[in-house]
Amino acid sequence: MAVRAPQHSATSLARYATAKQPDVDLFNGSKSRDYCNSFWGLGDAGPNIMFARMRGASKTTDELRNFWNERYVIEEEYANRLAKLAKAPIGGDEIGELRNSLDTLRIETEKQAQSHLELANQIRLDLEGPTAEFHQKQINHRRTVQAPLERKFKERQVQESYVKKSREKYEADCLRINSYTQQATYMQGTDLQKVQQKLQRTKQTMQGNERDFAKFTKELMDTIKVWEKEWKDFCDSCQDLEEERLDFMKDILWAYANDISTICVADDQSCERIRTALDQLEPEKDVENFVNEYGTGNSIALPAEFTPSNGMEPQLPGSPIIRTAEHQRVTRRVVPAYHSEAAAMGRQDLEDVNAHKKPNGDATYDDVSPYYRNQASPPQTSPPNQPIPPVPEPVNHAPAASSSQNTSSSAKDNRISQPLPVLPQGGSTWAPGRSQTPPPPLPAQTGNRILFYVKALYDYTATIEEEFDFQAGDVIAVTATPDDGWWSGELLDEARRVEGRNVFPSNFVCLF
Repeated sequence: MAVRAPQHSATSLARYATAKQPDVDLFNGSKSRDYCNSFWGLGDAGPNIMFARMRGASKTTDELRNFWNERYVIEEEYANRLAKLAKAPIGGDEIGELRNSLDTLRIETEKQAQSHLELANQIRLDLEGPTAEFHQKQINHRRTVQAPLERKFKERQVQESYVKKSREKYEADCLRINSYTQQATYMQGTDLQKVQQKLQRTKQTMQGNERDFAKFTKELMDTIKVWEKEWKDFCDSCQDLEEERLDFMKDILWAYANDISTICVADDQSCERIRTALDQLEPEKDVENFVNEYGTGNSIALPAEFTPSNGMEPQLPGSPIIRTAEHQRVTRRVVPAYHSEAAAMGRQDLEDVNAHKKPNGDATYDDVSPYYRNQASPPQTSPPNQPIPPVPEPVNHAPAASSSQNTSSSAKDNRISQPLPVLPQGGSTWAPGRSQTPPPPLPAQTGNRILFYVKALYDYTATIEEEFDFQAGDVIAVTATPDDGWWSGELLDEARRVEGRNVFPSNFVCLF
């Protein structure tokens, strides 16, 4: 099956590309690379390449104008759809900070729609308009400068063809005359007369061809003189237009990139305002506000007891019995990984990571807070004989004359002053979608809000009264994560749980 040769468009330069010989100097040692000195040469390659280049440049500008127009349509449609979405009802029955957050979402969506509409107008006015004007300038250049020169170029080609044909005829006559002259030297009689007649007719024909050859050559020389001047001027105008086009392309694309960056910043600012509104949303406070505004009280009314008459006079029923609701809330809610408070701690720890980056941009693992190391470190398998991480040295907590509360506080302060060991790498990490099932929450009577669960990697023995012992594999419900690395929580094993002991070192555990 024959392979079809690739088809090149009228504006493509690929068909003019030729393999340059490395030992051939096309510019004869000249360092000038101006158009007016670089597109001459033998043949018609120079003009053909310049004409194709200018047509291709005009085509590129027109394609860019179409690109801006399509981008404008996309942005305008997106802005209109965002504006329509911002008017959709959402959270009309909500109250409190959740209502404010949803209102912020709707307001910021409307602002984003306005920003994208402004971007669409900028693309049409600041990008598409100037591009269309420059394309019109290229069209005018082609009509007023390039098109006349192309016609003159064709006239020059026609004259060159006339000169070529007349020269070929003249040379052919010269060859025939030389041939007849040589034949006449060795012929006699009738044959000599015939050769002399042919020689005479050829000389007459040669005279006409010689006149045509001289005429066409003179006309071509006059045309070339005019052509050289006009071609030089055309090359200068093309170079000016090309330099202007390249500068224009660079500026217009730069402006486009700036406009897109601006809209991205505006969208990010809208998202930040949404996050700021969400920071004010505290579920417990919203629940409390709802109860305060719409609660119906804690009185439970029971009907009065019925007393039969027993044949005696009927008795009026007594007043209803009122009692107070004193139930203990039982929650079966499991805090997911995307819990708002955990996410907030994650953002803070991420800032800590950025603050401790190495010069090459990598984060220093030992400088990251314990929570982030537990949260972000990938699951690894610990070696069988991995040593247990060191813990702060025990502090003498002997009671002093002050109260027990002051003693406990002093002991805790002394303990926190010790350096926190580095988190050992190892253990597994729990995340939504993993096959592990999170442990059940603590009993309701603890009154603590669980942030997440961790699993002990090593055994630990308490050093002060606030701490508690645990063994490797124990599951702990974390209720607070101070920055010092000594977290608060409760063992899930009720048999070994001790009231009042809720502090443990975070570097001995990993996320469940």
